[in-house]
Formats: sequence, structure tokens, C-alpha cells
Amino acid sequence: MNVCQTAVDGVFQTARTSATDQAVIRMNEAEVYDLLETCGISACSHAILSSAADPATRRVWADHVSQLAGPESRIVLKVLGRSILHKSDVGGVRVVTHGNNDDPALWLVDADAMCAEAVRNGCGDDIEGVLAAAFVPHAANQPGSEVLLSIKQDPAFGPVIIVGIGGVLTEWYGHGTEGRSRIILPAVGLDEQTIRTAIENHPLLSILCCSSRLHAEPPVSCDHLVDVLLRLATLAVATAADCAGDTLEELEINPAVACGGVLVALDGVGLLSRRTSLPGRRPLHRISNLLEPRSAVVLGVSARSVNPGRIILNNLLRSPGIGLGRLYVIHPEKTDIDGVPCVSSLSGLPEKVDLAVICIPAEGARDAIREIVTGNLAESIILIPGGFAEAGHADLAFEIESTLAEGHLRTGQGPVMVGGNCLGIVSRDQYNTFFLPDYKLPFRPADAGANLALVSQSGAYLVTFSSNYNGRIYPRASISYGNQMDLTVTDFLEHFRTVAGVDVIACYIEGFREGDGLRFLSAARAAAKRGQTVLVFKAGKTPLGAKAAASHTASLAGDYDIALSCLEGAGVVVAETLDEFEDLIKTFTLLHDKVVSGRSTGILSNAGFECSTVTDALAGLELATFGPEILAALDASLPPFAHRANPVDATPMASTAAYDAAVMAIAAGAEVDAMIISAVPVTPALNNLPVAPGVHREDLAGPDSQASSFVRHLGASRKPAVVVVDSGAMYDPLAEAIESQGIPVFRKIDRASRSLARFVSVKINAEIDNTHDVNEIGEI
Repeated sequence: MNVCQTAVDGVFQTARTSATDQAVIRMNEAEVYDLLETCGISACSHAILSSAADPATRRVWADHVSQLAGPESRIVLKVLGRSILHKSDVGGVRVVTHGNNDDPALWLVDADAMCAEAVRNGCGDDIEGVLAAAFVPHAANQPGSEVLLSIKQDPAFGPVIIVGIGGVLTEWYGHGTEGRSRIILPAVGLDEQTIRTAIENHPLLSILCCSSRLHAEPPVSCDHLVDVLLRLATLAVATAADCAGDTLEELEINPAVACGGVLVALDGVGLLSRRTSLPGRRPLHRISNLLEPRSAVVLGVSARSVNPGRIILNNLLRSPGIGLGRLYVIHPEKTDIDGVPCVSSLSGLPEKVDLAVICIPAEGARDAIREIVTGNLAESIILIPGGFAEAGHADLAFEIESTLAEGHLRTGQGPVMVGGNCLGIVSRDQYNTFFLPDYKLPFRPADAGANLALVSQSGAYLVTFSSNYNGRIYPRASISYGNQMDLTVTDFLEHFRTVAGVDVIACYIEGFREGDGLRFLSAARAAAKRGQTVLVFKAGKTPLGAKAAASHTASLAGDYDIALSCLEGAGVVVAETLDEFEDLIKTFTLLHDKVVSGRSTGILSNAGFECSTVTDALAGLELATFGPEILAALDASLPPFAHRANPVDATPMASTAAYDAAVMAIAAGAEVDAMIISAVPVTPALNNLPVAPGVHREDLAGPDSQASSFVRHLGASRKPAVVVVDSGAMYDPLAEAIESQGIPVFRKIDRASRSLARFVSVKINAEIDNTHDVNEIGEI
């Protein structure tokens, strides 16, 4: 399906000429109708009367209106004016019926009276004329009869189309359903099946295309609605910011009404701009130099005090990745600091370094970056300080961005840069450039995490995650990317989707750079095809949150609903809360090598409330029906008054040995695909506390402890399993003993169940998608 670009450009040119060729203009209703017709989308028949029309032209218009009015002599008159957004509020809309009177001049009388009323209401300078539209019979304010159709060029994700409940109740439905009365679909690559599935599965919009008590016959056919939306998507892509000519920023048709099984546009507004979006050309292969440097220089190290630069220097000194004798400091006076050789200026470096870490204020940073780029002195840069666009100094940010962009256009493509306003990077087994001392944030070794790349716009979030999971999950990389003055979150996603051994890429995002969201979607789809999982927490859900994100990192925080729809459509796993984000990171990271063969889940607890609660939080998991082997094992091991049906309530009387046998039986059961194993640990029947001579005989580290039992059976199983330890700080060692061995531990069973359910669903859907890909390849 193609757009006639010449016809579209003609409509845009007419709009620009009529609107005195402003940079950003609104299209009037007649221009919107013309645009729709270039795409093959029906609009109501209409006739335009210009405010400057002479008497002869007015008579011709009146005769045309008489023809449009038809046998019932009914017409809809509207004031035409691109600046008049709510015509009915100023008396600019009238439904007029003349009955048997066939005098065309009456239409002129009605038109003049309507314009006079609009003038009295303050619209005199904005009136361009009158639009007469044929009356299209439809059931106003009835679900399924009026539809909202829209195009929007999202600054981050590019063109999207929106379909929703239309008419005067659009906002009411939107508020009442918390935005769920519409569907948002990315226009790029949109196909018929995606639209059809979205419409047919939507609880409200399915009324358009399905028989119901309200509509014995569907108001429109699904084929027709799909065709209209595909045509809008084609128009949206053809007029996006990365195309030549005008950008169609917004187009809204409200309503398009169902008439004779098809949709007819009755009203429309559009917005044109001259915005262009050109993709950057960053040399992404240099991210390897950034994450695995063999040489480095630090700017901004104090010789007299412990400042951020000095802390970073000492962290680098302890890092195994920087080659011996290849770490340098820029200092105008000293010959060495903490044993690291100093040079007085960047030009005095004995070699081109892989990494330059800049910890000097904004203006000095600008000059240093210019020198690095022009002198070809480094492969990559980490810019730590803020004080740029987020602090009102967009000029400094622009200068730095321009310098880097110029470098990327040269032979060799110049260095890549992370920041500014970032905490730094911790690259596992390579280096640490967080400006936090080791005694405040140590990085204890952990077997788990080498498969995780954690990419965060907020450095503070990385601090909290690193502290919370210290010794349990040590990511392959923890990257604070800050203001995205050069490298963006998408650049890091592009990098890690090609890195062997990385199968979880978790991104905390406050905003995307312009156009970068569209690249992110493409990279996420490619990652999914490789079997990787992309997790996202997107801040800026509310207008206030979006404003806070922008003030923090000078980011473009777009419409959250659009971001959510686009990300989920690309297979990204989106977390609604920070707790959920952390739960998902833990679950996908620790369970990455488990085999998901279904949703049948075996659940074991010693608390009745957990058995009741978890059944309300299955979130797509299914309760396995235990066969005779599992039931026999439970009969033999659990107390006689225990509840053996799934979920199993072993009661607080169940001993560690009984739990051991029950867990082993459930893990071995062919009817069980996944497991949730919980034991409220405060019962004296369980061995789960560290040794305390003279107090008790328990030994958490012993082979017969609860932790050892869980690790032995769940760690050896190929099935995904999560553990719940719902008790206080006394049982933190128990939780850490289990989780440090690669088994996710939760402190509430509903969080455990929901996180496991997301993991299982994502893996099953990935298998289905891969099967479809294979089938499609086979058909080719």
C-alpha cells in the first residue's frame, strides 16, 4: 500500500499557503478531508465557501449545497478556521434543514448567520470561510458507531496510529477506562494481522467488528477497519520526521462514523511542522573500548583531597582491566598521584588511550572533549559532571554534542562518549569508575550476573541495585548513561544484543533522544530473535513524572502510553513499578538457563495464607494436578494433617527432612513445569538459622539445612523455580544463602508468583514466535 506523495505534498502546500507559510501550522477541516482522500479514506461530501468569495462564487456554492442536502434538504454547516479548535463552543456548527423550500440562497443566509455568531464570540480574525458537509446518518454517542482515528509522530518512537472510541464521549471513555478505550500501534512495519488481533481482542473496540446485543450486524467489517488503519499507517510513515518535506505531526479524525459498513470521516484536524530527524552516526564498535579498556586517563583528580576524580582513580587502580603502567592522570603540577604518573596536558599523553574519564566542571569538560576529538587522543569518554541542558546550559551541551558529531564524520569516526551527568560504569572483571569509595559500595564477587547488562539513565538506581544484590548478582556491565549527549540507551542495546553470553538486558529509562525509541524497538526485536530478554522500566508515566525526568537528565520524556504500546509490541518486558523491575531482573537473570515447557506449577508452603493468596496471583500460571507418584511421596513425608493437593500446605509442623522429600518429589514430577517453594521459616521444625551455640542446634551452612535442601533440589532441576522467605531480618542469611546459589528468593509469595509467571509467559511466547519464524522461512 503506497501513498501518492505528489498529492500529499499538494495538500500540504495548500495548507502552508493558506496559513502564511508558518513553521508549524494547523490544517483546516477541508484540507484534512483532501488529505484523507489522497489515501483512499472516505470523508463526507462537502463544499467550501471562502470568506473572500464574490457573489457569483457564493451562488455556485449555494447550488452545490442544495445538491449535497439531498431529498431531506439537510446539511451540516461549520465555520472553517484552522485556529478554531472547538467550533461548537463559538456557535460555529449548525445542522440545518429547509424541508421543501428549494431556494439555494437560504443556505447563504444560514452560513452568514453562523459566521456572525462566531464573530460575536471572538473568532472574527480566525474565520476562513464555511464548510457545508452532507449529513451522514449515524447513531451518535452509541458505542461502535463513532470511532477516533489518529496519527501521531512521537518524538522518540516515530509514527504511531491510534484507534479508539470516538465522538463527544471520547474523553469520558478515556477517563473511565484509564486510557484503555484506545489502541496505539507503531506504524513502521505494521501489518494486517497485528491490527486484526489488536481490534478483535480489545474489550471495547471489538464492538466495531463483532456482532453484539447492540449491533446484530457489526457496524463495520474488520477487513475495512484494518484497511483504513493500514492506510493511515502508510501515510504516517511517509510523512514522518525522517522523510523529506513537511512532517505530519498529528492527524485526528473524530468522529469517523459507521455508515453502510464503512467508516466516513466527519471531522478532522491536522498539524504540520518542518521538523526533521536525522540518525546519528556513532561508531558503536568503540563501545568495546569503553567497556574493556586497556589504558585510561582521568581528568579532575585532586592531589590534596578526596574528590570524585580521586575516588575514580583509586577504583581504577584496583581494576584488573587497565594494563600495568597504562593509567594516567592529567595534572598541571604533580608528577604522580597515588603512584599513578601525571602529565600536564592531554597532548602530553604517551599513547592514545582507550578511555578518558572527565571529572571537571562543564566548561572545562567542553574544552577537554574538543581537544580529545581534534587530537584523536582517546577511543571513548566518560563525562561524569552534570551542569548542562538539565541545569539550563543547553549551549554547552550543544557545543559538546557538535564536537563529537563532527568527530564521528571524520576518518576514524572519533571517540564515543557516555554522559554527562552520569555516575560512571562498572564493567565486570574490567574496571569501576563509580565515584563512590569501595567501603561505601563494595562489589563482592558473585557467580550470577555475567549474563546481565544493566543500563540505567539514573546512576542512583545502579547504586541501589548494586547494594541490594551485592554478592548475589554482579552484572556483566552496570552503565550509567545520563544525558545521552552521545551514546544512547539504544546504542548500548545494539551493542549487548551481539555480545555472546548476555541474555538479559535491563534498561532503566527516563527518556529517549529524538528518534531513538524507534531504533530501540528494532534492536529489541533483533535481541528477541537471538533469545535475549529486554527488560524496561520507563519513568515519566505522568506529566509531573515526565517533567522530573527532563529536569534530571534533559531527556525527551514522551507519552507513556505510546512508549508502553511500542515497547510491548516489540517484545520488551515492561515493568510497571521499581519493585517489579527488580523482581524481573532477578528472575530472568538467575533462571536464564532453565527450560520452560509449560505453565503447570507445583506450589509448596507451610502457611495456609500463602496457599490462599498465591491462587489469586497466578497471573497466567496453572496449578499442576499431582499424579500418584507425587501424592505418594507427600503422604510418606508430610504430617498426616497436611493438605496434599496443589498448592500444598505442609503446615508449620513439617520438618526440614519432610520438606526435603516434598521438594524432591515435586521437582521430579513430569506433570510439573515450574515451582514456587515457600516456607515461613520461624517454625522450630525447620533448620534455617546460622550456628548459635548455647541458643539452638540449627546450622544454616550444614548439608541438612533448609537452604542446602532447596539449593540441592532446585539448583539441580532444569525447571524454573522461585523460593519465598516471608519473615524478618533474622532470616536474611537464609534468603542470601539460597539466592547466592542462583535461585530467586522473594519475601512475599504474590510477588514470587507474578514474577515467575512473567518469566514463563515470555519464554513460551518466544518459543511460539520462533516457531512462526521457522515456518515462514520454510514457506519461502
